[in-house]
Amino acid sequence: MNATWGEAVIVQLGERVEIVWTPGHAVRLLNEHWTVEQGAAYQTALNRCTDAMFGIYPWEQAREAFVAAIGEANLKKLR
Repeated sequence: MNATWGEAVIVQLGERVEIVWTPGHAVRLLNEHWTVEQGAAYQTALNRCTDAMFGIYPWEQAREAFVAAIGEANLKKLR
């Protein structure tokens, strides 16, 4: 699927800044680069973004879950 979210999520993870346009990119960050403890919003975002990748969950709602995980982790959301 080549579609993207209507608006990118830009998040700072330590020294790195990531521009996230898709649920797949969000899943990769959550799995491989999340620098903080994993709470309930993290788990929800991981599940919803994974489901969105497979077309069984709405993409924009998956984006909202990813943004909530950023907030839960007290990470800096640049946009």
